[in-house]
Amino acid sequence: MDGVQISLGSFLDYMRSTPRGCAGIVRDQREIYLDENSMAWAFYGPFRAALRRAVSSSDAVEIIASAVRQARPVQLPHFQELQAGFERWWGRVAATGVPMFSGRWNIGGLAVTISERSSLALRYPDGRSEVVLPYLKEPELGADTANLALRILERAIPALRPGATPMVLDVRRGKPLRLRKNVNRAELDALLAAEAAKYLVHWTAVA
Repeated sequence: MDGVQISLGSFLDYMRSTPRGCAGIVRDQREIYLDENSMAWAFYGPFRAALRRAVSSSDAVEIIASAVRQARPVQLPHFQELQAGFERWWGRVAATGVPMFSGRWNIGGLAVTISERSSLALRYPDGRSEVVLPYLKEPELGADTANLALRILERAIPALRPGATPMVLDVRRGKPLRLRKNVNRAELDALLAAEAAKYLVHWTAVA
């Protein structure tokens, strides 16, 4: 199998799913990636775009509010929850958006992509910077699963924004998640290798 590619956000969905749900997720993701006209990307797209603009704006709250006002009825309750969580988090943050690049993490035939369109980077007054993956879905994101995404971000940092550190933001809950200093990276790498192998098995099975 060559060239199987999945975004980090979609791979995160896969890793946090139940065993029963994994095959269905891969089936849906396969359809998305093989059909350039798929509308599955569109649901959270306007909110993701608003997030990227907001963190570089002097009026972040209004940019997010504008995205909520323009939401379709099916999007509205989700966007309102995201808006509330964003405002709680942003009110505690002294940072501004800075440029980043896209990158990928490759393992065993699977390429996990991190796009500047679906992620963002922040710089703080003390000069440190973070590359942030916004998590927008309804179920709360647990620390164990977040750590897997954080490790992928960490490995891709040299391509994304050299010198930055990774962060996953559970937007609905306004909750930033970061790697602990004493986290066992070898264990995370082993778990990621297993998840990638499982994903490829599912990908082949639903072909």
